[in-house]
Amino acid sequence: MNINEVALALGISKGTVSRAITGNGRIAPATRQMVLDYMAAHNFHPNTIAQSLSHRKTMNLAFTVPDDRDLIQLPFFLQCLVGARTAAHPNGYDILVVNNTVSDVDRVVASQKVDGVIVSRNLVGSPMLDHLEKTGLPFVLIGTTPQRSVLQVDHDHRAACRELTGMLLELWQGKPGLIAGARSHMVSRARARGFQDAAGDAPIVWGAVDEKSVLAAFTQLRERGVDLFFCEDDMICGHLENNLQAGRLGVDGHDVRVASFYDSPMLEALTPEVPVVHIDALELGARACEMVLARIAGHEQNNVLLQYEIKTRRTDRRVIADGGDRHRGSKGKK
Repeated sequence: MNINEVALALGISKGTVSRAITGNGRIAPATRQMVLDYMAAHNFHPNTIAQSLSHRKTMNLAFTVPDDRDLIQLPFFLQCLVGARTAAHPNGYDILVVNNTVSDVDRVVASQKVDGVIVSRNLVGSPMLDHLEKTGLPFVLIGTTPQRSVLQVDHDHRAACRELTGMLLELWQGKPGLIAGARSHMVSRARARGFQDAAGDAPIVWGAVDEKSVLAAFTQLRERGVDLFFCEDDMICGHLENNLQAGRLGVDGHDVRVASFYDSPMLEALTPEVPVVHIDALELGARACEMVLARIAGHEQNNVLLQYEIKTRRTDRRVIADGGDRHRGSKGKK
C-alpha cells in the first residue's frame, strides 16, 4: 500500500494523507484520525524516507536530465533547468542535476539529499514514475503520462503539430513526410500523432537521433517523393537544414521545404528561417519547480497545460501566411 491507495480508499487527496501522517499543515483532527485508523487497520507504515524529509528539509531539488549526447544536442533540457533554477533560488532551494534513470534518482532519494524531484522526460515503459510514487516524495513530470495520479506540466504537442502541419499544407504544394526521433519518447509520439491528424497517411521515418540517421531518413523520404519535410525536433531540423544549405544532399534547397515541431536557439541562426512550433522551455522549467515546491509545502496542485505559439516567417525561399506570427494554445488546468 502507498499514500495514493490510502487517499483513493478514503476519498481524500494525497496531500491530506501526507499531512495526516506528518502532522504538518492544516487538517481536521477527525480527518487525521480517520487516516491513521485506516493505516493501522491495513498495517500500512509510511515510507521512512518520505517521513524523515517531511521533518527535515534538505533545501535541494533533483532535476533529471538525459544522457550527455541528448543534453548537448537538445537545448530544451538546459533551458528547462535554467527555468527551474530561477524559481528555486528565491525560495532558498538549490538544484541537483541527476541522470534520468531510476538508479540515479533512487540514490539521491535514498540518501535523503532532496525534498522533491523534477522529471524532465517521460520514456515509454519507464518505471521512473511508479518508483517515485512509491517513495511518497513530491515530484512533478515535465511531459505527459496517462497516470492520473502523477502531477504534470506540458504543452499540447499533438494540437500544436496538427495546427502547424495543417496550416503549411494549405500554403505549400507537394508531398509531406515526417522525420521523427526515437519511438520511446512520449513527446515524439504525440508530435507524430499531430502530424498524422493533419497529413493522414503521409510517410514517417523514425529513429533520427543523430546527423547520420537524419540524413538517411531524408533520403528514404525523397525516394518516396516527399518534398515537404516536417522535422520532429530542433536537432533533426538543424542537421537537415545545415546539410541542405551546404549542398551536401544533392538537392536544390529551393525544391524542398522544411518545418520544425520544436523551436530552439539552435534554429535561430538558420537562414532562411523555418516555420516552427515555439514553446517557452524556461517557463516550463520554472512552472515545474513552482509546482513541486507547492507540493512540498502541502498545497494541492493541478496539472498545467502551457501556451504554445505557431511561428510562421516570411523568407526568400518560402512564401508564408500573411499576418506574421499566429498564436494559439490554452493556458491553465488540464
